[in-house]
Amino acid sequence: MKFSFMPLNLPAWSSQGIEFNKMFDKAKSAGFSAYDASENDLLFATHREVCRLCEDAGLEIADYIHWMHVTTPDSVKFREAVDSAKAAVHTALEHGTNRLMIVENIFHEDLAAMSRADAMNKLVDAFSEIVGYAALYGVTVMFEDFPSPALPLCTSSECGELLRSVPGLKLVFDTANMLALDESPTEFYTKLRQYVAHVHLKDVVYATSPDPSLTGGRKKMISRTLHGQGIVDFTALFKLLRADNYDGFATVEYSPSDVGIDHFKLLAESIRYFESL
Repeated sequence: MKFSFMPLNLPAWSSQGIEFNKMFDKAKSAGFSAYDASENDLLFATHREVCRLCEDAGLEIADYIHWMHVTTPDSVKFREAVDSAKAAVHTALEHGTNRLMIVENIFHEDLAAMSRADAMNKLVDAFSEIVGYAALYGVTVMFEDFPSPALPLCTSSECGELLRSVPGLKLVFDTANMLALDESPTEFYTKLRQYVAHVHLKDVVYATSPDPSLTGGRKKMISRTLHGQGIVDFTALFKLLRADNYDGFATVEYSPSDVGIDHFKLLAESIRYFESL
């Protein structure tokens, strides 16, 4: 298993005094071997500069992350989103990776204008075209189980429907997002293990939702916490990953907001925690 570094909120990290071009050496020292590149990097550096920073620090680029919005009744916006994802195939290759993670953005006004089944159909249509195009260039397309009930991507049932509908599409297994609807991470993984191409290691606790309309009417929501301090059973999950001989990338996902915290010290502690399992 290769631990990958993904800064979740680059502008916030920058405001806390963490310089973008110095993150890479810090990540390598903390125990990371790879970096999750994304279009957010462009706020701080060109793609070419990101590749150079990773090379200088001795980090692989695990994947390239692109955001799109296809769950919309607007056919023009749908087409623009699909075309942007197809363009991201080439951006991934420019980063030296053949792995493209696509994240669907939530626009509640668009989702309110369609049924959940309609939203799923939009995702199937979009990913079918994107996966087919990416295959021409040897690129694997992945999506993540989503941490909000707003999209039909939060449960193993809905993620499984999309995966079965789009041959070749792969899953980024996030160890906590399904808890937004109280599904067990181990049960989720067991049902969809054959599709997993990348792992996001995240621990969470339940917190009170500030706006139940954003959490499907639920009064609680998941909130990130340091690994081993939340409700995710990593011991059980690592047994399953070992049984499947998983040796791919595992993104250590945690981003404390306290400016006084040494972020990379905590991330190094998380890596040591996972290695102990």
